[in-house]
Amino acid sequence: MDQNNLDHFDLSSKATYSTYISISAAKGLQDVMKKNLGPKGAFKILVSGSGDIKITKSGNLLLKEMQIQNPIALLIAKTIYAQNFFCGDGTTSIILLLGELFRNIENYIEKNIHPQVLCEGINVAKKELESWLDSQIIIPKKKKQNLIKLAKSIFKTKIKNSHLDNISRIVVDAVLTIQRQKEISDINLIEILQMEDQNDSESRFVRGIVLDHGARHPDMPKILHNVFILVCNISLEYEKSEINSNFISTSYEKKGKLSNKERDIIDKKINKIIQLKRLVCKGGNKSFLIVNQKGIDNISLDLLCREGILGLRRTKKKNMERISILCNAIPINSSDDIDSTVLGFAGIVYEKTIGEEKFTFIENVSNPFSGTILVKGMNAFLRKNTEEIIRDGIKSIKLCFEDKGYLLGGGITELNGSTHLSFYADKIHGEKKFGVLALSKSLLVIPETLNENEGKNFLKNRKMQNEKEKFNIHKKEETFYPNKETIFDCFSSKKQVFNSVCSIATQILQIDEILLGKGLNN
Repeated sequence: MDQNNLDHFDLSSKATYSTYISISAAKGLQDVMKKNLGPKGAFKILVSGSGDIKITKSGNLLLKEMQIQNPIALLIAKTIYAQNFFCGDGTTSIILLLGELFRNIENYIEKNIHPQVLCEGINVAKKELESWLDSQIIIPKKKKQNLIKLAKSIFKTKIKNSHLDNISRIVVDAVLTIQRQKEISDINLIEILQMEDQNDSESRFVRGIVLDHGARHPDMPKILHNVFILVCNISLEYEKSEINSNFISTSYEKKGKLSNKERDIIDKKINKIIQLKRLVCKGGNKSFLIVNQKGIDNISLDLLCREGILGLRRTKKKNMERISILCNAIPINSSDDIDSTVLGFAGIVYEKTIGEEKFTFIENVSNPFSGTILVKGMNAFLRKNTEEIIRDGIKSIKLCFEDKGYLLGGGITELNGSTHLSFYADKIHGEKKFGVLALSKSLLVIPETLNENEGKNFLKNRKMQNEKEKFNIHKKEETFYPNKETIFDCFSSKKQVFNSVCSIATQILQIDEILLGKGLNN
């Protein structure tokens, strides 16, 4: 903030300095992020101290990776980061709305309107805007198709158009897979696994589980059909003692007897598994799979291989839990519990080698409540970037599925909201109306920025389309049939964006002084 900009204000109050430092911080963030909004938004290059380079236009990534010195700007960045954590979208919109709101607040403060009065007006406008949003909900008939359309509007600003349809369908299928009636869906049930591949357009969703390892025996079967699955945590190898100890043998014969006794114990466990396999796989095209959390030694692997059993060892605990639920298997911790009643089932299990890595696919499971998204790409940077975009998209689509309807996107909701608040401000008497007007004018920054980033005719075309949509939208009792050009937006995300903007603005306006605390200079 230049000193010349403060000359005509009463600077005897320290609150004036802190207020304008806050305004400067919000405006600065807006200037940085403004060109990123929309599918035609510009990219930013992030360069770390070690020389690593990232190219992105994700508002969340920029706020997380940028070096921010201004304490108010840092406070804004950390607060907005929580928005992305829960909603997965809307970070750039909050920055733009917040920066524009503080620009309007600055104009009213120049007219000697007290910041506290503006805070009261913003709170009134927030309540009115939230109640108005409920009346703007549209209810499409075909929910999956419109979820895909909504996913495309989210991902269009973040990924290439050639991958848009595939990624959108992957995320929607993943979210619909974990949905259960009268239960809270957990997005952690969707695992994202990276695979190195020359063709990054072959990413797909697997209704099952993909393990990042394969069999340790080269002759074990690579593909199994109608598979019985034993999930266990049994040691099928020589065990080491849990404490430091030595076994001293006085002769070679005694040492041989000890080794043979240990081998007999392991062989009994293996034979029990083999007998179970022979029992359940009588006749027909049936197979057997062992998923063990502990180890399986080479001799045991060879015995299993001779019986056509696929054995996977040292499987991660989280994958053991998912397999047991997906395949309706009962995990066991002792060989005494080995029985046909603890077995799970899957339609197909196959191993795939990509480069030097092996992956095991378990598909056509009996209880497909979960799934795995395979992210393929030529290099780690592209795969990591796609994974982060998909994770954020899953959060947004989950919220959209749980909402009772959608909002129109592409700046239409902000245009209509600005008009509504401007009319509502005329009904308010006193200086509170200036807070309402400040928020009303701020909403226009979204369609104006989209207009600036995409072309001069964008705003005009959206207004014309908005008029047409009024004749097609029927709330609650009737059904909305969208056309191909309709852009949807998530109701919960949009509501959270408006709520975050108002809450952050009112909190920052109440800051009267910025102090250096203990330990901050360390």
